[in-house]
Amino acid sequence: MVLTVVLVFKRLAGMLALGAAASLLAPIGCKSPMAKIDAVRDALVADDASAIRDAVAGYATCSDAPPVVVPPGKPGPHDDGCLAEIANGLGSKLGFQPNPPDHAAATTAAVVILRDGRGDWLAHADTWLGDMKNGKGAGHDALRLAVARKMAEAAPIVGRKIDDDEAARAAMRAVVGAVPGACPTYWLLGSGADPKTIPPEHGADHSACVHKDLSRREGPGGSYGEGTFRALEGALALWRETERALRMGLPLAGPGPKAMLEKKLAVIEEATRKIETKKLDTTIPSAMLGFMNEVHAEAGVPIVDAGTDAARPGPPPLRFPR
Repeated sequence: MVLTVVLVFKRLAGMLALGAAASLLAPIGCKSPMAKIDAVRDALVADDASAIRDAVAGYATCSDAPPVVVPPGKPGPHDDGCLAEIANGLGSKLGFQPNPPDHAAATTAAVVILRDGRGDWLAHADTWLGDMKNGKGAGHDALRLAVARKMAEAAPIVGRKIDDDEAARAAMRAVVGAVPGACPTYWLLGSGADPKTIPPEHGADHSACVHKDLSRREGPGGSYGEGTFRALEGALALWRETERALRMGLPLAGPGPKAMLEKKLAVIEEATRKIETKKLDTTIPSAMLGFMNEVHAEAGVPIVDAGTDAARPGPPPLRFPR
């Protein structure tokens, strides 16, 4: 009888020991579905360049194909390809889901910004601005942190006096390298493309996304200027709107991400205060603006909305002296 009791206790002790070992090994062998997303966020919170490189390595890369105009609400050219592959690699079961962005989609955008510096590969800037303002959780914090990191790195290039083509192109390249959904025109000009060879729909004077950015709250209006410095002002308006989105989303960030975001925002906001650009004294004639509106509307890419100076009554746009 005593021997039987002893054997039973030994067996129970062995089972308990195995259970304890299994519980200790579980976190190692069975990773959370969010593990890869958490890894990107945590590396950014640590502000560790090596850890960030490791966290974004190994995912699909998009091909640098010629940009296309993406109508509002339509998927971008990479959504069902490389972006879906990245999202699936991060743990998504549904591919790339940006409307509204889920954790995997937001982290996919973070990967593209951190690794490739190609915000233009992600369509619809307003989608990502909205997510930075309103998203909550690991993937959305990863996006905020990625954008803030890249903007802080770009601060010396953007936050200065910009009065020649070289400086303007560098600033546009910096913006498109930091902001998801940035206009492809900024990438083309920032990469040194000859404006004469850029397709009209992506040129500074006719691009729908340049027009939209110029019409943002911090922009000089959709009819402002022409050429490289017209596109520059659009890029800077998007920069300021992105800074604002990061600031507005700060209360929704987790404690670790929030502390790092505050650190990066201090750098970004200081740079924004230093921006000084050459102002143009020309505006697009109203007849040309009307023609542009009609052509873009027919193509399904309207460039006039409640925020543009063409859509609201009142005096003509101001001319800015040189």
